[in-house]
Amino acid sequence: MDSPGPISDLGVVTYRIPAARIVLPDLVQFFAELDSRDLVWVLTTLYAVTSPGKPIQALPLERRVDAAADPGLILSHAEAMDIADSMRQLTDGEFLGYLPGVDLTDETNLVVRIDAFDSGEWTVTVRPPLTTMSDAFDRTHGPAQPGRPATRLEAFGPRQQTTA
Repeated sequence: MDSPGPISDLGVVTYRIPAARIVLPDLVQFFAELDSRDLVWVLTTLYAVTSPGKPIQALPLERRVDAAADPGLILSHAEAMDIADSMRQLTDGEFLGYLPGVDLTDETNLVVRIDAFDSGEWTVTVRPPLTTMSDAFDRTHGPAQPGRPATRLEAFGPRQQTTA
């Protein structure tokens, strides 16, 4: 696999969460377990199923993500939580978290990254002490490993939307 990029040299730790081993967290749970609440999120890839009756529906959101200019669809923490609350299943997704006020195109500013691939594996990378996961998350999904390996989403690429 290719090198994942410069963030691997910045003291990050990664949780690799395979579906075969444990129950995958949902996004609401993930955001609740993240020990940093004031991040700016960039959504670069999304293929999901949303719950009926929720304010955000998958197809319009997927189209917004696909149409977004670099670095991706920029969201406040509250907007990311609204998306998380609307999700029933995250098939593929890449959520990049940054501290407010930094250059969102510079990966060295990245403090948290969530990669979900094929409804089966999540890779969660955080950058202590700027961002960490709760002790409960660490007990359930840890231990975190140093560095950031290439994720399956990076290796295989995002799913291409086929609906009109």
